[in-house]
Amino acid sequence: MWVFYNLFQPVMRLKEETYLPNSDGTHRLQRRFDTAQTPFDRLCATNALTPQERQRLEQLRDQTNPRELRREIYDLLDKLFETPGATAGVTEDVHLTLSIPSSPQKGAAIPVTLSVG
Repeated sequence: MWVFYNLFQPVMRLKEETYLPNSDGTHRLQRRFDTAQTPFDRLCATNALTPQERQRLEQLRDQTNPRELRREIYDLLDKLFETPGATAGVTEDVHLTLSIPSSPQKGAAIPVTLSVG
């Protein structure tokens, strides 16, 4: 999920809040936001990454199909929600219960491996 949220999901950040007076003596809060950018784009603007790290993340972004990745995330979440709940008095190995094999889909440009850990 970090690939989807950090490389493809734009976020608007709050720049300022201003309290504006109304004619009846109350105040109204006005919020101003900056332009929406992905966390990766914001990080690149700070020059905090080494050129090698930046190139590696740019390659990952270029090679990943965001629509396919989002579909895979939702499919895995559906599988997770379909797992049965715990049975009282029965001890289970959580790693075995939640292990979901990831199989590449036909037509997927680049398979993305999601791990439980």
